Amino acid sequence: MSPRIAWFNLLGFGKSLVRMAIALGVLLAIAYGIKQAIEHTFHRNPDFRLQVIDLSPNDVLDEAGLVEHLGIDLASNIFDFDVAAMRERLLEISAIESAKVERELPGTLVFKIKTRKPIAWIASPEEGHSATRAEGSLLVDRDNFTYPCPTNQLQEATQLPVFILAADPEHPVRIAKKLAHPQYRHCARLLTAFRSSFPEDISMIDSISQEKEWSLDLKTRPGTIARFGLGDHNRQLDYLARALHHARRNSYEIATINLIPKRNVPITVRREDTPPRAIPVSEEMLSGAGESSQADNDLRSLLNRN
Repeated sequence: MSPRIAWFNLLGFGKSLVRMAIALGVLLAIAYGIKQAIEHTFHRNPDFRLQVIDLSPNDVLDEAGLVEHLGIDLASNIFDFDVAAMRERLLEISAIESAKVERELPGTLVFKIKTRKPIAWIASPEEGHSATRAEGSLLVDRDNFTYPCPTNQLQEATQLPVFILAADPEHPVRIAKKLAHPQYRHCARLLTAFRSSFPEDISMIDSISQEKEWSLDLKTRPGTIARFGLGDHNRQLDYLARALHHARRNSYEIATINLIPKRNVPITVRREDTPPRAIPVSEEMLSGAGESSQADNDLRSLLNRN
């Protein structure tokens, strides 16, 4: 190739580079213009400044707690917020089951929150989870998910029973995890049967635990300890309701009752010098207990008092 031809090729390549540079510059200028237009139309537009925080009613976060948790600048424009990141931050609170964050023009951030609904407290003293009903203590919901009790759920949650679980290295109790503990499943099954039979009387249960492989102990808040099997709960709950009603009518207090036998149900009675305590029982729980002397006779035939 002659030097002249090589020079013309080089000039042609240089002109191509110049044209490409000019085109790139035009594109960058257009992109910058679009960006400035968006900034002016949305981000710098005072019409879109944050004016309202619309938070769905819930028992975990109020507006002040929401602003603090998300670090919301109340003077910001609603387009300055990353709504996807805000949703992820909300889900870091284990008491929140689901969350949705949306912008609503001209100046509203909408937060739709669904919180977990507890069914019981979880205690495992050997694993550091004490049997206390307090803020930060462990709750479990219907999906077997554990989470620390938030402040706003405490008052209602104090009416729930405590499941006391033994340490199980294969199924440890962990915060913000699903429970797979076998004792938990047995306790939850008994609570479900109790709730089905006596939905208004959940607050009378203090705790449920599995002391033996073949039985469960339900302790009432007044102090009666009722022993249940791992099944046949409806019959055993009927026996318990009738026994508590019988004790109430005849002015004695049951200390322990073993509901597993179908006949000759063993019970122990508190000593006479023990101050009596009322056993709160709803009308629904009493409705199947019976009022006739025949019902009392039938119950006496079941009970083996010690």
